[in-house]
Amino acid sequence: MHFQYIMLCLTAFICLSTCNRVYVHPFNLLAYNKSECEQIQSQDQSAEKIFFPINIESKTTEERNVKLPAYLEASHLETSENYLMTLIEAIGIRAVTEWWKLHKTDTILIPYTEFYRIMVSFYLGAAGNTSVNLQKFLGFQDPSGSTGCTSTINGLKVISKLQKIHKFQFSKDSNIDILRTVCMFVSPNVPLSEKVVHGLNPISDNLYVRSIDFKDSKAVKLINEFLDSKLPGNTKPELTSIDVTANFMYISHVQFKGKVAKSLLIPSPQPFWIEPNKVVLVPMISVTGIFQFTEDNITNKLIIKIPLSDKDFLLLVQPINGNTLENIESSMERITYGNWLNQLLDKYRYIKLSLPKLKIERTYNIQDLLYTLNVSQLLGKTADFSELSKTNINVGQVINIVDFELKESGEDPNGDNKIHETKEEPMELKLNRPFILAICDGTKKSMLLLGRVVHPTNTI
Repeated sequence: MHFQYIMLCLTAFICLSTCNRVYVHPFNLLAYNKSECEQIQSQDQSAEKIFFPINIESKTTEERNVKLPAYLEASHLETSENYLMTLIEAIGIRAVTEWWKLHKTDTILIPYTEFYRIMVSFYLGAAGNTSVNLQKFLGFQDPSGSTGCTSTINGLKVISKLQKIHKFQFSKDSNIDILRTVCMFVSPNVPLSEKVVHGLNPISDNLYVRSIDFKDSKAVKLINEFLDSKLPGNTKPELTSIDVTANFMYISHVQFKGKVAKSLLIPSPQPFWIEPNKVVLVPMISVTGIFQFTEDNITNKLIIKIPLSDKDFLLLVQPINGNTLENIESSMERITYGNWLNQLLDKYRYIKLSLPKLKIERTYNIQDLLYTLNVSQLLGKTADFSELSKTNINVGQVINIVDFELKESGEDPNGDNKIHETKEEPMELKLNRPFILAICDGTKKSMLLLGRVVHPTNTI
């Protein structure tokens, strides 16, 4: 009887504790709360600090760099991590597939996490209907259906969260190196909000803000020279023109360098069929190991997962049996990536793989991408960015540059004990035709970059 009484009390306590829990939707962790709204309403907007960017020809090396307020780095943001990653993937897949449709025979590599960062950057400076529309585009919907300040996303919180995701997204080892650089150009005598520009610091490793007269005949030359001096890598983008009617320009550069774990360079170039009747000789990497692999003869594609580091990996998808990349791409949606991973569960094969050494550079005008998504008004001539500047901001080109390199690690795979214990001969697999490539984080199983490789060394 005493035991039954104890169990009854314990059950009642558990039920009471469960009932007292209040579910907080991740949206609310990224939105303004009541006290923040009250603080915003009480602030003197005329007292907001502004600054005028230094001229592009200035020789100063000083850059503005301030830390975000401490509350933006609070641990409660952890609960919204998966929520934000879901939004990024949904928009990213949509952007990539639309761009594929426009460029059916070209190599396409879009770091869609960077695309999302760019749009969040503009959201930070947006006001009025532009702010509302950008919030919807970014995927944020207030589950309560309420309106007002507390139904508005705090862009600084989102940026802080994006930075936190980036910090833990990839293993910190010598096989993966990512560097982000953002350059913003604005017309002379256009003041910018210190709060907005400082809030953008966490989205990049380097942030440069410069003024330039877009109507100056030397403007294109000056911008190219500036990019050449600030962007990493040997090959730099070469702008041929700019929008002279604009007074604001945004350039994002992502450099990704990866090494295939325990791989060696094949001594001589190997054939790669960029078209059924067109072959080129390209450097290729050889890697041998026990990999997750499936050859699906129903959907006519093969999928293989190759490690970049202890956790992070490449996901490679190639059509077989007469199938085409276009067929695979036309059926892609947000759940496709998860389905590919599920197809690999418990499917391992001892494989000797040959895949191209990749050197790919791509430049995208985000304005063109938004046009294909039927949302060009988000950064259009009538967009309201009065949070960024009290002077009317007219956005010109918004450019994303991808500098991608994948090469061998130079490590001998024979040191792998699992391979050493395997007595069977490996299956030989050559990735010598166009394929889909995804760079994936092993912790969250999220993608950083997704694309189509038609020419392995295409730097045009």
